Amino acid sequence: MTRDEFLDAVRSHGIRQDAFSFDAAGDECYVAAGHGDGWDVYYSERGLQTGLRHFDTESAALDHLLGKLRADPSTRR
Repeated sequence: MTRDEFLDAVRSHGIRQDAFSFDAAGDECYVAAGHGDGWDVYYSERGLQTGLRHFDTESAALDHLLGKLRADPSTRR
């Protein structure tokens, strides 16, 4: 999945834009953060990373992130 495909899916599922972030600076949201050896996906709250998963590719990380967002009803408008 590309970032554009991810953003299209987010819009089509009515997921709030503030429910996720593409950098490690997010708080009280799901995060997909890229770094030198891949991508991490987790929930960020008060500086803690909950449910951390590592992925080798952005595509795999975005697939996982979309699944987390769709499963959490608090991410909807």
